[in-house]
Amino acid sequence: MRRKPYFPEIPGAPKPLRESIRGRVRFEEVDFMRIVWHGRYISYFEEARVAHGRKYGIGYADFIERRCPAPIKRLEVDYIKPLQFDEAYVVEAMLHWTEAARINYEFRVSNGAGELVCTGCSVQLMLDQDLSLLLSPPPFYQAFLEKWRAGELE
Repeated sequence: MRRKPYFPEIPGAPKPLRESIRGRVRFEEVDFMRIVWHGRYISYFEEARVAHGRKYGIGYADFIERRCPAPIKRLEVDYIKPLQFDEAYVVEAMLHWTEAARINYEFRVSNGAGELVCTGCSVQLMLDQDLSLLLSPPPFYQAFLEKWRAGELE
C-alpha cells in the first residue's frame, strides 16, 4: 500500500470533495488470467472523475464551453490486489484543494468486500484557448474554488 500521500495536505485548506461510482467487472475487462487488465483501472478512474465533475459542475462540458482545455499532466496507478470477473467494485474520486490552475484527483478502488485493490492520482493543467498554460484558474473555476472554500460544497 502507498505510504506517501499523492498530494500533501495544505494547512487550512478545505477537505477533498468526493464522489463514488459502483460497478461490476465485465468479461471484456479481464485478461487471460481472469483478472482485470491493468490498464482498465484508468478507465475506472475516469468514470469516477466524470461523475465527480458532473456533480460539482466542473466536468468536460464545463471546460469545453469555456474554451479551457485541461489535459492530463500526470497519472499514477498503484496496484494492491486484482479484481476478478463479475466482482463488484467501488471507485472513489477525491478532488484535492489547490489554488493553482490545475486539478488534483486521487482515486481509490475497493472490491465488494471493502478491501482496497488499487489507488492512483491524476493531475490536469488548465490551458487557454490558444493552448497556453494558465497561471491562475479561469473565472468559472475560481468561483467553484470560492464556493468550496466557503463550505458550500459537500
